[in-house]
Amino acid sequence: MIRRSIKKLAAIGLSVLMLSSFMVGCGSKGSDDKSVASNSSELKEVKLKMYLIGDKPADFDEVYAKVNEKMKEEINATLEVNFIPWSDMTTKYQLLFQSGEDFDLIFTAAGWGYYSQVATKNGFLELTDDLLKEYAPQIYANEPADAWNQAKIDGKVYMVPNDRNEYGTNVFAYRGDLASKYGFESITGYDELEAFMDAVAQGESGNGIKVMANGGGQNLQWPYMIERYGFSTVSGAPTPSIGYDVNDTSGEVFAFVDTPEYMEYVTKMKEFADKGYWAADSISSQATRDEDFVAGKTAIMTWNLSTVANRTVEMNAANPDWNATLLDLSEGVNRVVQPYTNNGIAINANSKNPERALMAIELLRYDEEINNLTWYGIEGEHWENSAEGEYTSLEGSDAFPAGEVCPWGWYTTKFARTSSTEPEIVQETITKWSDNYTVSNPLAAFSFDDSNVKNEMAAVGNVITQYGVPLDLGMVDDVEAGVKEFREKLTQAGFDKILEECQKQATEFVKSYN
Repeated sequence: MIRRSIKKLAAIGLSVLMLSSFMVGCGSKGSDDKSVASNSSELKEVKLKMYLIGDKPADFDEVYAKVNEKMKEEINATLEVNFIPWSDMTTKYQLLFQSGEDFDLIFTAAGWGYYSQVATKNGFLELTDDLLKEYAPQIYANEPADAWNQAKIDGKVYMVPNDRNEYGTNVFAYRGDLASKYGFESITGYDELEAFMDAVAQGESGNGIKVMANGGGQNLQWPYMIERYGFSTVSGAPTPSIGYDVNDTSGEVFAFVDTPEYMEYVTKMKEFADKGYWAADSISSQATRDEDFVAGKTAIMTWNLSTVANRTVEMNAANPDWNATLLDLSEGVNRVVQPYTNNGIAINANSKNPERALMAIELLRYDEEINNLTWYGIEGEHWENSAEGEYTSLEGSDAFPAGEVCPWGWYTTKFARTSSTEPEIVQETITKWSDNYTVSNPLAAFSFDDSNVKNEMAAVGNVITQYGVPLDLGMVDDVEAGVKEFREKLTQAGFDKILEECQKQATEFVKSYN
């Protein structure tokens, strides 16, 4: 379920998730909530302002009106929800804290959702044991110990993580009708996939069909370099610039740009771009990677397993003749599961009602009616309970897509459902990965603290945008010269200081972890 939609990394631009310094407040203004009231009437009515990530669906207000009915009944509070569009996340998320905007709750995530970057500048409220015990006792009791440990920054917790480990491994989907058209009975490897992409590039340009959506080269960085060779990224480091080998538990980290795998990847992206696999304006596009695929405008897409599976179901329901087919090319490669902190929710340090905000998180997580509403919409209108632990999307779900409206921060296995239309291959693939290709590595739980290199982080972010993204998209005249210039600019921006600091922290983390 979780990623899942996640138009997440797509609009973030994958390679440009860089951060400038934050100008945020340092304290929380207390409220009059001294204890959890047994009757909501004992609490002064408040409106909690919350920020979610993504685009607001048509029926959002209708669904959250019902959420607020229950929320008001339970804790005399309602949610005023605002959305940060995917295309604005790299700028607007930061501005909320730079400007000191008055709000209470916000989605966050380690690595891609600004968790450590905001927490180290005192932007999030510290969630102490006493606060959690009093205002979110179920969360305190049920959250896995590893989740709290992963959420700690300098020994303090600033988010409520979800309680599910998940795989982030990217898979592909392709138009089966186009594969048949060009003589491919099936696609089982990279060579066949590229031959298919060549056929589409040469044969479908006149029909308005591209191989991949805009930004294709950035999306391919994972299945063509990072995951393909058993690497993973360091959470909180400039994305994606610093990684580790999942099979190496020593704590050693390295810069992707310094590896032969990176040179191989960007050389391949140049080849793809020259063949016209994606549009020439990809460098400025804010389009997400799945919309054109679902609309039949591209031949393949790549994303996490759940999202790709959901998109193939959606496509085949609307256009059965397209025969969208899921393809996993990661067999034989080891991987780690993502940390619990890959999705979570935090409280603004300047919230005027922090206790009530924590109570609201408890309800979002553990009130079944509220949880189902935020995940699936209104029962009978957007979804129906088709079986134990399952849901079936109804025709109205387009106006509130199940699992798509940023409920990931309060995910809990207690109420999780799977789609009744989920292809069997999803669970088969997860089982295959779990049984055969999953390894433990302490760095999977490590999150880089950039407190000592804030200026360098901002400068490196600009360099990645200016020099790294064109390499991802194959939009350079000379790949070797482009990589050399990119590395030189990274050095000038202070990247080596970041790498050194990251290695120091990783070494200390692994030592304490073991």
